[in-house]
Amino acid sequence: MRESRLFFAAAFFSAASLPIACAHTTGEIPAPTVQETDRAPTRQATVRTTTTASDAASAPAAPAEPPVAADPYADAAPISAKSIGHTSYVLKVTLEGGFAAAYKPGSTLPLGKHRYKGEIAAYRLARALGLDNVPLAMPRAFSASALRGAFATPKGATDFDHKAIVDGAGFVHGALMPWIPDYRILPLEEDSWRARWESWLMNRATHVPDDQEALATSISTMLLFDYVTANWDRWSGGNVARAGDEGRLLFVDNDGAFYEHPAREPLAAQLTRIRRIVRFSRSFVASLRALDDAKLRAAFGEETPGVPLLSDHVIADVESRIATVLGIVDASINRQGDAGFD
Repeated sequence: MRESRLFFAAAFFSAASLPIACAHTTGEIPAPTVQETDRAPTRQATVRTTTTASDAASAPAAPAEPPVAADPYADAAPISAKSIGHTSYVLKVTLEGGFAAAYKPGSTLPLGKHRYKGEIAAYRLARALGLDNVPLAMPRAFSASALRGAFATPKGATDFDHKAIVDGAGFVHGALMPWIPDYRILPLEEDSWRARWESWLMNRATHVPDDQEALATSISTMLLFDYVTANWDRWSGGNVARAGDEGRLLFVDNDGAFYEHPAREPLAAQLTRIRRIVRFSRSFVASLRALDDAKLRAAFGEETPGVPLLSDHVIADVESRIATVLGIVDASINRQGDAGFD
């Protein structure tokens, strides 16, 4: 998907509001800058079997718990907005306090009602698998009137009226990603790059340079991850990046994932490529093996309380693709031995 390059993915905030969308800019992307937790902090206490008045009088006062800081990405109001997408509807939004983010609302564009959910689900799955390659994306609902009012031009507001889906209560639902100012597109789809990484991953005789092993490991993992998520849009250009010149590989633009009915041709092409791989990340494969149905459902969680992010049908397809990947890995090991990374 070629567009101003930003992008989306998913988040865990709490069990009640488990926290993705896709766009691109030429120099900035959203990333995991907010610390999250899927449970509330617990407070330790000393348990006494009896308490006397003198005990109460002499006992030191319990230390006050520090206040929980509000998350501006979850709560701050929009003060400016502009469209940055081409093939999907994506906004760059500045929130009160100067916090910038990419926002992908549900839209009237093809499959726009669901695409942002793929970003959220990809991030959540990555977290469950121990990956930090998919940048943070969280569900966020804005008042439609507040978001519309943040556009600087009548054209932007009119475009919003035509494309954004507004619910009956006057809210727009989508995926919000904190903005990262420093990232580099890595053109793995170009011939010179493709020849290099395919040799690393698909030719057992090729020596992977020590300073490139982390990159090779991440590419191998990305290929498997994209098949598991059924993301058809990795190789259309600009959908892989690095955090800075030599930072970790970022799997950006995941809103082509987790469709109810994935396109068969891209999936078949992905599967053909994976069957050629002879080097896999051992830790990633181990994480895949550890995901049972309950863990997978817990990972995807809800978009809003009581509303699952993904349907049972989509989750069943994910489980089937995980089983396929593990079968390919096991067959490779049986044929050629374990040449895995890490």
